[in-house]
Formats: sequence, structure tokens, C-alpha cells
Amino acid sequence: MTCWNPIQAQNSLAIRGGKVIPVVGDSIENGTVLIRDGKIAAVGVDVEIPVDAKIIDAAGKVVMPGFVEAHSSEGLSQANETNPNVPYISVMDGIDPMRPYFDSARRNGVTSVAVVPGNSTMIGGQAAVIKTGGDFVEYMVLKRDAGMKISLRPTGQNSRMGHLANLRKALDEAKRISEKDKSDSAASPKESDKADEEKAKTDDSGSSASADPSKESTTSELTKALIDVVQGKIPVFIYCEQAMDVGQATRLIDQYNLNAVLVLGKDCHKAAPHIAKSKLPVILDAELVFWDKDPRTEEEEKIVVTEAFRDQAIPFAFQVARANSGTLGNNYLWYQAATAVKYGMPKEDALKALTVVPAEILGVDTFVGSLEKGKDGDVIILTGDPLKNGTWVDTTIVNGEVVYERGKDEKLEMLLGNSQQR
Repeated sequence: MTCWNPIQAQNSLAIRGGKVIPVVGDSIENGTVLIRDGKIAAVGVDVEIPVDAKIIDAAGKVVMPGFVEAHSSEGLSQANETNPNVPYISVMDGIDPMRPYFDSARRNGVTSVAVVPGNSTMIGGQAAVIKTGGDFVEYMVLKRDAGMKISLRPTGQNSRMGHLANLRKALDEAKRISEKDKSDSAASPKESDKADEEKAKTDDSGSSASADPSKESTTSELTKALIDVVQGKIPVFIYCEQAMDVGQATRLIDQYNLNAVLVLGKDCHKAAPHIAKSKLPVILDAELVFWDKDPRTEEEEKIVVTEAFRDQAIPFAFQVARANSGTLGNNYLWYQAATAVKYGMPKEDALKALTVVPAEILGVDTFVGSLEKGKDGDVIILTGDPLKNGTWVDTTIVNGEVVYERGKDEKLEMLLGNSQQR
């Protein structure tokens, strides 16, 4: 459920005169988007605007839903945990709304983001989907239990075999307890009472009591956090660094009945046919185009990752490079989509991969991802074509509140002066 401070939201906000791209449905020339109490009230040409509404003139501009970033750890005070097996922790305790990431997100049209523990882990904890507007985490939450992070990249000195063995051990324990709980709940009341009496007697005598209560408590915390995962109630983000990890991931998904999304390294394009058979949604690596050398012939081949997944009709969302990655273009979601279009992806599909597709993958498409009546008032106003170099995000609106205006962006002005190029 969307959560924000209602005191800060505009009662009515009308964005009129621009080219409206709802993402679902046809574009609307000279359209209007009306937002009331943080929700979209109407989208169209002949929209009646209340007399008390604040009006934003979008003539000559493009109006569309805010971008949805499907996977990022940039909003955290620390990206990864030093302990590789911490399913009981949540990013909610580590999100810092004051981090530069959120300023950058609003500047670049990102209105929702899945904040997920990083890839240097085994079971890294619980993710959350939040809005990028707000000063307090509780007011930014869109989906609290958004998923559990699992990584198949070995941690520390572990081999891949050791890493998988430890992962299966944790999942097996959660599955065992889950099945035991189901069995106990199915037992007759008399049988359950008898079992409780026997347990109480054993505990009183001390013959079966744990010698280390603190260890028992820790184990309980570990397994309790994973029970909803093996029951399919909470989705998992499974990071596959290499193509070989994809096969392991699908086996784990089948074995433990996981509700999964694959987060892929760039090498995983080789596993696209296998992923297609699994029908799993994916979040692509930030590096979409690169050269790969055949180890036998030493011949180089240009790899276009989006082509591999489009050929297999696999739904995907984009991911951007981490801060200070040494690259520039793939730090921006719009650039990722523009790159996909350059290599043959239809523009309409690329825009969906920025908005409604990641919203669907994250399970928040009821609230965000398109401009439709009843959805959250998350809107961006652009100076031109969304995927064209030289287009700027002019205004970003979250839950009907203006959270970014390019004309008031002092940091941008200091950086660029009078030469504002995207």
C-alpha cells in the first residue's frame, strides 16, 4: 500500500497542454493529467479542471509516468552486509533519504525504486519498493516486503559448490519447519495437546533443552525469515553472475517452490533460451552492449544483450550501473532504453521496460507504471522525446507533489552553467 505524508500532497494538480504518453494506450496530444489527493483522477483531452487546482503548463513538453527502477542498492547507507546469511534484516533499517542517490533519481525521472541488498552476499535480506520523494522512509514506502535477496556469486573463500551447499542448507531448514508447521496444524486438537504436553515435560526435565539458548534463537530468526520464501509468499531476487548460475537458480526455484525474479550478470545472455523455458522475468545487467572473445578461435563478437532476450520473448527491466562505475551513459535508465531502441527494440516496448514492466515485476503495477485513473500521481514532465539525447526532466511529481523542478536545481546550474545538455 502506498504510504506518504498527506499533509504535503497537493489537493488538486493539473498538468495540461503537453503530449501525454500513458504507456498503456495511445499518446494524447494537448492532453491533461489531473491528480487529486495524490491519485490520478483523469487523463485525456477534455478534462474538467477544478477551480482550486494548481496548474502546470506543459505545452510543447512530454508528460509520462515516472520511471521505475527495478533493482538498486544505492539508497542504502551500506550496499552489502558483511554477514552472508542475514535473511532477517530489512533494507528499511538502512535506507537513507538524504543520500545523493535520491536527488539524482528525481533529477532523472525515477519516482519508484526497489531498494535491494547488494550482490556480495548469500541471503542478503529483505527488499522494499519506495518512492523517491520524501524525507522520512515511512512516508516513502510503496511495498515493504518486496522480496528476499539471494546471490549465487560465492562469498569470501567459498567455491560455487560450497556456496550452493550453504544456501540449500538454509532453505532446507526453512522448508522442514514449514512442512512441520503444516503437519502440526493438520493434526487433531487432542494430538496437538498431547504433543505440547510431552514437549513441556521434556523441557521441564531439561533432557532435550538446548545447551545454547542464544544459538537456538538465532537459528529461529534465520529460518523464520525464510519460511515465507519457501512458501512462495515473498518473492526472491536471485542474482546470477554467470550463465552457469541460471541453471542452478531454476533448479532452486523448482526445488523450493520459489517465486523468483532473476537479476542477471552480463554473461547470462548465453542462458536466454533456458530462461525463456522457465518463463521467469529478468532484470538485465547494466552493460547491454559489449565485445566477447571466443576462447578457442579468439574471434570477437559484438553482444547486444537486449536482442538475446527479445528474440526469446522474455520480459525484462533495465538496471543502471553503480555509482562511480567509470561509465556515463548506463548510469541512466533512459539511456538504457535508448540503447535498446538503437538495436531494434520498438520504442513503445522500451518505454514499457522503464515503467509498467518493472512495476509488474515488483508487484506494484496497481499503483505505478502508467498514467491511469486511480494510480498514484507519479508523473514526469520532459522537455522532449523521452529517449532523445538533449531531453531534460523538467519536473518530477511523486504522489501529486512536485519534488523536482529543473529551474530550481542549483546543483545542476552550478555544474553546467548555461550549457544544459543531457
